Amino acid sequence: MKRLLTFLIISLSGLLAYSQDNYKAESFKAALLQTKTGAMVAYNGEKHSFTIDIIGDTIKPTEHPNFVIVDNRILQSSIIPFQTKLDFKNMNEDSQKKNLLGYMKYELDYDKEQLNSKDLNEKYEFVTLNDKIFLFWVFDMPKSNETVAKQCSLVAICFDQMLVVNMPVTKGKQINNLGTYDKIKDYLFSTGKTLKCNNFTLDLNKLYYDLKK
Repeated sequence: MKRLLTFLIISLSGLLAYSQDNYKAESFKAALLQTKTGAMVAYNGEKHSFTIDIIGDTIKPTEHPNFVIVDNRILQSSIIPFQTKLDFKNMNEDSQKKNLLGYMKYELDYDKEQLNSKDLNEKYEFVTLNDKIFLFWVFDMPKSNETVAKQCSLVAICFDQMLVVNMPVTKGKQINNLGTYDKIKDYLFSTGKTLKCNNFTLDLNKLYYDLKK
């Protein structure tokens, strides 16, 4: 529980700092659905929807919204609404990258303040997964943190939302296939490849039964 709470406080605090009441974005609700390969996170809006697949041998929800345990590893999938109205339907590559970097800067500035560290040795790169632009970034946690070594995030723009998928690299003996930075990075990229954005809302009851077939 200590590991989860340490990760939770840092991640959610940054998200709250990013939110301000300006533009009213579309309202989305999240649902976690079981699949044959793990689980699907479905975000259902008023006019749109999008989904990602979380693949693993064991997927367990937690008492904290947006967090699941994947093969004994914490994974966060969350959305953050845009606070400024933009042309989301026609956002070109440069604009997407600019907004993704802007979000990353908000997060990192807040994390540096909360962690009392001016340098987190952050690194980032843009990747295209199934024709969708993502920003991947990683930063080092302070050495004083006893449980988490690095924070890894993969972010994409879905309509007027930022989709953030995050998984930490933990310290100590690694006992499964998600125990190293490289494997976690590959896992996040594989997760990003499953993203599907729809110009319609989902019938979650139908989707639930379809996934069970």
